[in-house]
Amino acid sequence: MKKLSLTKRLIATLVACQVILAVAILAVAVIFSRFYLLSAFDVNLEGRALSVAALVYYPDNKNPGLLFDASKIPPSEHVIHKDIYMVKSDRGGFEVHKEGYDPAIFKNIPPKARYWDFDVDGEPYRAIILRDVPVLDTEAGIPTPAPKLTVVYAAPTMDIPQGLGALAASIGGASLLILIPTLLLGTLSLRRRLLPLHELAAQAREISVRNWDFRPSAEARVLTELEPLIAAIETVLDGLRRAFTRQRDFVGDAAHELKTAHAILKSSLQGTLNRPRTSEEYRLAMLELSEDSDRLEELLNRMLRLARVEQWAADGIRRELDLVDLAYTCEMAVARISALANARSVKVQFTSEASLQINADSADLELIWINLLENAVQHSPAESVVRIHLRAEGESASVCVRDSGSGIGEADLPHIFERFRRGDPSRSRATGGFGLGLAIAKSIVEAYGGTIVAASKQNEGTQISVLLPLKCRVTAAQAAQNVENRVIHST
Repeated sequence: MKKLSLTKRLIATLVACQVILAVAILAVAVIFSRFYLLSAFDVNLEGRALSVAALVYYPDNKNPGLLFDASKIPPSEHVIHKDIYMVKSDRGGFEVHKEGYDPAIFKNIPPKARYWDFDVDGEPYRAIILRDVPVLDTEAGIPTPAPKLTVVYAAPTMDIPQGLGALAASIGGASLLILIPTLLLGTLSLRRRLLPLHELAAQAREISVRNWDFRPSAEARVLTELEPLIAAIETVLDGLRRAFTRQRDFVGDAAHELKTAHAILKSSLQGTLNRPRTSEEYRLAMLELSEDSDRLEELLNRMLRLARVEQWAADGIRRELDLVDLAYTCEMAVARISALANARSVKVQFTSEASLQINADSADLELIWINLLENAVQHSPAESVVRIHLRAEGESASVCVRDSGSGIGEADLPHIFERFRRGDPSRSRATGGFGLGLAIAKSIVEAYGGTIVAASKQNEGTQISVLLPLKCRVTAAQAAQNVENRVIHST
């Protein structure tokens, strides 16, 4: 696709606007000038027509009829094309015309119009028609009623277009003289005003995984139009920086966890081979190796599970989500965690205040509750109770998992949903934890538009609360996209 220059397009728009403005001013000036020139021409026509009407008089010998003094006709303003006129009485018998012109010109006078435009020998003329004009002469013995005159006076109008042309040329020239420096000034000003945008683009080009510096100039920050762009770039950079940091930490943590699990497995194997053993000792060593292998397998499964959630979002899997009974998913999770709870002498108790349904995948919800319950059971003392409670909270469903363990330190509490984060690393092997369960739960919860928060006090236990919207209407791909976004921005 051909690249376009924003600066050139803005300059072109500026030029087009200035040209349109100049043309509009010229058009308006010509229209108004024509109107006023034509009005002045009509006033002049009326004055000349009345002058011609004043030259009609009665004979001094009191004979009937009317006379006309053609010697006092005002001279024509145009040297070549003369004014023409016609005067006639409504009594008949009196009609005079301009000498040298065919009286047939006036045969097509409009019956009611005041002004009349016509051509004489190919030249444009405009006439004024005065009807019922009285004879101004006041001789004695004037017949009653007095006769009325019809006066038609016409003059050439070719000077009007010529005058308008000269006026248009003058205005056009003046507009051009004003337009050129205005465009130059506007272009320079536009280029100057776009400098902050170019500086912003130059800084954005320098951003990389090794350079996250983005410092817009003070001039760019005060511009209202650039403020949303700067804020968006800073938000994206902040998210990308956290994502890169998180990905780097994840790779490091994953490598460390795999290395530790492998070292334990290798150490156990070497210890078994160091000296001859009885068959019973070999059997016990194999059981220990099997447990270490199971631990390594569980770590890989959890890492793959988290990776699949993100891959699900990236692939855009499309499937409609059905209504799921939240209480049923909680009960299934309790049933699946019961073996671990019995082994640690911990009781898991589920209570529900209402039957609530949301659009979701039941496997996703069960995985959330299993991870939360597993974490609570592993950190609860023997003979204690882990409670999971379901209730409605406004337009959301609330699921709370509470234990009575030792609690989480204030410094560790904000980080418990991070990958490979453990409040007490020394307990990880004993409890089987890798620091991935809560991270997986958080990703799935937020994929469905929900929230997950933790509250804890030392020696009083921990409560993790999940809020899921009851009117959730999302596709699996949309939920997965939310997972991806939340994973990138969480920490």
